Amino acid sequence: MKRLLLLALAFGVAAAAQTLPKQAAPGTPVRRSPLADYAGTWTGSFEGKTWLTVKLALQGDRLSGSIQHPRNLQFNDQGELKSISDEQSTETVQDAQVNPDGLLLTTKDPDTQETNRFTMKLTGEATAEIKMSAMKMPPGMPKIRPWKLTKAGASPAVASH
Repeated sequence: MKRLLLLALAFGVAAAAQTLPKQAAPGTPVRRSPLADYAGTWTGSFEGKTWLTVKLALQGDRLSGSIQHPRNLQFNDQGELKSISDEQSTETVQDAQVNPDGLLLTTKDPDTQETNRFTMKLTGEATAEIKMSAMKMPPGMPKIRPWKLTKAGASPAVASH
């Protein structure tokens, strides 16, 4: 009789466990997408003006968005921006993958159909760096340095880290 009672109790507990929704233990953080921290509007400044805008939106488990930048950039011997053109180009984000170096963004220019790759790395809660990846550089050209980004809506105290 005890064995039958224990068996019935075990089946009852098992059935209840299967029908109840799974809940995280108290204090267990909700699992967030590794892409979530990258979502938002990020801007880069050159000579006091916004020259680079990265817009990323989290849609399910994917990031979509765009990168707007001057069509022509010139660099000094240290790989830093020297000048930018007024003509803008907006590239659409085709793919976004988190890797050990940060977020690899693959973009496509709708006018030229040219594909570019950028690596974005978070440096703080509302700061990041972005650099061009896998691009062919002319001989003798210096290595391009990453560009600093600030997330829109960040207070200057947070953005200055």
